Amino acid sequence: MAVMDVRCPDCHGLNVVKYGVQPNGKQRYLCQDPNCARRIFILRPPTDTGMARLPTDMRRVIERALAGAEISRTAQELHLPTETVAEVFQLLARFTPPPGGVSRQRRTLRRRAAG
Repeated sequence: MAVMDVRCPDCHGLNVVKYGVQPNGKQRYLCQDPNCARRIFILRPPTDTGMARLPTDMRRVIERALAGAEISRTAQELHLPTETVAEVFQLLARFTPPPGGVSRQRRTLRRRAAG
């Protein structure tokens, strides 16, 4: 039997106790840290969701996206689903300015729409 520390997903504290069971059989936990915003949570180990490598892989996807790599090639090289890589690329596109910056015409259109 494996033993693991249960940490609160928000404050990452170890001051956690069991707090009943969900109707689907999953164990509920209660964070007893008074400064934590989350009180009750369900433990979702990375192995259950297939997200064990998420931080490292997402960092690599972001680096390749910023370098101008293609979605399909990035997915193939990192052994990730194309949909996952495409979602990261789309999120980056929302928060990253275009390579040439915002054009003068777009700024003018924004001013007209606002005023």
